[in-house]
Amino acid sequence: MFDGWVLRFLTLSLENFEQQMAYLQGNGYKAIFLDEWLRIRKGEKSATGKEVCLSFDDGLLDNWVYAFPVAKKYGMKFTLFVSPECIEPRQVVRPTLEDVWNGQIRSSELEELGYLSWEELKVMQESGVVDVQSHTMTHAKYVSGPRIKGFYYGGFKGLHPILNAHPEIRATYMGIPDFEKKLPLGTALFEETSAVVVKKHTVNQDFIAESAALAKAQNLSDPATRPAFEQAVLQLAERYSQSGKLITGVEADQDYRKRLAYEVVDSKQIIEDKLKKPVRFLCWPHGDNNSATHVLAKESGYLATTSGKMLSERENVDRIPRIAADFDSSPWVNRQKFHFKTAAHYRRQPYYAIWALNELKNKVLQH
Repeated sequence: MFDGWVLRFLTLSLENFEQQMAYLQGNGYKAIFLDEWLRIRKGEKSATGKEVCLSFDDGLLDNWVYAFPVAKKYGMKFTLFVSPECIEPRQVVRPTLEDVWNGQIRSSELEELGYLSWEELKVMQESGVVDVQSHTMTHAKYVSGPRIKGFYYGGFKGLHPILNAHPEIRATYMGIPDFEKKLPLGTALFEETSAVVVKKHTVNQDFIAESAALAKAQNLSDPATRPAFEQAVLQLAERYSQSGKLITGVEADQDYRKRLAYEVVDSKQIIEDKLKKPVRFLCWPHGDNNSATHVLAKESGYLATTSGKMLSERENVDRIPRIAADFDSSPWVNRQKFHFKTAAHYRRQPYYAIWALNELKNKVLQH
């Protein structure tokens, strides 16, 4: 499943997911949407401790093909955070696991890889099982400084550089067989940060050209040639940096503010227009955000945004703390982690005390 996708490591197996949904149902958990969660958060509604908010990011096709039918099967529902620039451009409604159960299609014939279409999102939204909210407009990352963090030899590290160079394929890249070849082997990978918090940095095109020439002179498909090549590129970068020419420009404040509004405000408006429903919640891609982006979101009509990497704000009423799912653990381990995390979230002891001590340890280590 999902062979060839550069982000395959982010997927959860169907068996694992169904086990989790069956466990929630069998143990009396109630899946709620974020509107209800916020009422509980504000103290406007009491909680039993059995409420869970399930959410999926990015608007991937497998949410329609697999998660939607399984959630319905077990009486669960979930929130879907989508980015309008990452929507399947075709007007399609593709078969799902439910069609397999009904004998209308074989499981091997299911289309699995890609983004959701507006038509599929509309069906899910109108079902009452799914609530669609914003994940900003592009889900992009941009170069954020002069530091070279690595070199490209295939794989997910080249995802954002490729999409930035070819924005026209952002919604369809998963269906392009030679996608990874769109970035030459040996390309220097600069530090990058989520589009909502970074001012775009422009790398000197002369440096890029000289680096490419060094790469062409080597057989970089042979790992043995890479250390010497990388050292030569780093030395080249140092020469450009010493003369102040490695980064040739940084996005102007007004351009950044305009682009941020596009990410935060326009994404909300587009989803509302396409699905004829209010968008009140925002999930920050990659967890990157700050106080200014959160304030803009609130001023634009969002009721709450995910806390992401702003860990100190997780307890704020208008911030959404999230607990990550476990992808590869056994069902027993998943259940123990789930119980610990939910108990800590509801401040049950000794779970909350253990969680707080671990958080303190992490803060100390970070400093």
